[in-house]
Amino acid sequence: MSDLLFFPMSMPDEMLHSRITRYHYLSGNRTEAETFHDLFDSTPFGVGMLPKQIEVLAAKLPGDRERNLDELISINTTFPAYRPFLGKRDDAEKGGDGSAVSEVARVPRREVTVHGKAKICLSCVQQDLLELGYAYWHRSHHVPGVMACWRHGERLIHACPKCSHPFYRKYKLLPSLTEQCVCGWSPLEAAEGTKSSDVEMKFAVFAYEVLQRNLPSVCSKILYSCFVRQTRKRGFTHGELISTAKLIDSIRAKFGDEVLSQMDRAFDQGKLQTWIRFRVYKGQIDMPLARHLIIALHLFGSAEKFELSLRKELILFSAANSGISSRIRPGQSSKKDQHRQKIETLIALRPDINLEHLWTNAYQATRWITEHDSSWLMAKLRAVKHDPASLEEVSDRRDPSYADIIETGVDDLYRIAKDQKRVNIGNLLKLLPTRMNPIPAIRKQKFPLVTQMVERHLESVWHFRLRRLVWAIAEMRRLNLPSNTGSLRLVSTLPAQVFPILFSFFEWDLEQLVKNGIGPEALLKSTGVARNWEGPPGYDVILGGHAYRRRGSCVELSELV
Repeated sequence: MSDLLFFPMSMPDEMLHSRITRYHYLSGNRTEAETFHDLFDSTPFGVGMLPKQIEVLAAKLPGDRERNLDELISINTTFPAYRPFLGKRDDAEKGGDGSAVSEVARVPRREVTVHGKAKICLSCVQQDLLELGYAYWHRSHHVPGVMACWRHGERLIHACPKCSHPFYRKYKLLPSLTEQCVCGWSPLEAAEGTKSSDVEMKFAVFAYEVLQRNLPSVCSKILYSCFVRQTRKRGFTHGELISTAKLIDSIRAKFGDEVLSQMDRAFDQGKLQTWIRFRVYKGQIDMPLARHLIIALHLFGSAEKFELSLRKELILFSAANSGISSRIRPGQSSKKDQHRQKIETLIALRPDINLEHLWTNAYQATRWITEHDSSWLMAKLRAVKHDPASLEEVSDRRDPSYADIIETGVDDLYRIAKDQKRVNIGNLLKLLPTRMNPIPAIRKQKFPLVTQMVERHLESVWHFRLRRLVWAIAEMRRLNLPSNTGSLRLVSTLPAQVFPILFSFFEWDLEQLVKNGIGPEALLKSTGVARNWEGPPGYDVILGGHAYRRRGSCVELSELV
């Protein structure tokens, strides 16, 4: 039997962190450590969207543990807003048991870690106290991208407007909304908050409705078809294809660049080329929740229409995959004839065709023929005459000049600056005036010199970390900060483990670096490592990232650089 005597009932739209805070004050505990021990049998930790020990709390509450767990997640977290956009677990994935915690594990790590602000609406604080007897923190105010209160249309605030003291502090409980700030300001005595714009209000209402509807999870293919079908209906097309450029322009015209920059970090940084991507990656449409909600609101207008469209798409998807085989009508060619005809057409267009070209340009036909009619395909390919072609005949005439462009511009990419990026294939090819073919085999054939130049100047992960650390050291010295991991977090997002590893490996003298000073370029040059440096021996380990990689029955972080 649990020694937890009580846990406060949830207020309407209350976040779990708020319930934990209310328990702290009602129990009379003096420290956060006592409260975390009561609820989680643990020392204080960051609550975030979902506390890591939530199963312990669910087991301590009266009733069934699994039902308590589902209720905590569905009623007191923002997870219901994520559920319809996460896709369903593939049968090939291991570790899924269908529980709510298993579904939460599909939320990308970049979303889970975004909990640096606790936001309130001043009118909500005052109204909750009058109507319910307690002022608390609403979960709908913490959905990514939401900047306004859906009920009052006021701008949410995340710090004291008088002294800028933040409401949220890591490993700490939320402050009581009935108490004064350290400067004497009180939300109960504050004037009405700043009014939000109409589009901010509409987005807040849409996010709240999606959260309250608790929509079920759907296959990402259904979500993809739903988005694409509505995109076509709204006229955001380019010929027979959908036009994400037109969709982005329409969203910008409705929301405004200033609002979108505050709602989405990638938009603020100008990363518009892949800002909308409907492709399914690892069973999910790879976009953050705020962007999903922005697109869904713009395409459907309301949560009700969005839910209805998902249901219709699910019916169409179920009918298309009902397993009823279609019979070949008279005069209609068989699948074998169709695939053979496509292969023969490609062979006629290119006399020196090979199997690699077929896989690239006719994947479905090549796969079917390989599985069901491979002898015919091999006979066709053996009949093809492969004439040896010289480098001058197959390479592009722009190849030498493009190689010179990369050779000239690569040093600028390696300069040590605040917004430096890793020198990879994509960033090297961006130096060229035209976009290169994305298929490596074709690019290597048409631009062999460019390919050699790119491979020669690629940067390793550890050299990129070294460049970032060198810039961080220079920045700490400029700001007169102590050279330690605490200062590193203030000036850089570099993993903290890198700091002691590289300082120890290069045997840098912190006092001499601070006293005498050294330019970042000179410090990097003094290390004597090449740009493809593989790092200190024995440190080939994962140091951070935003995705999960499953190994056996455990989930580990994988570093995406």
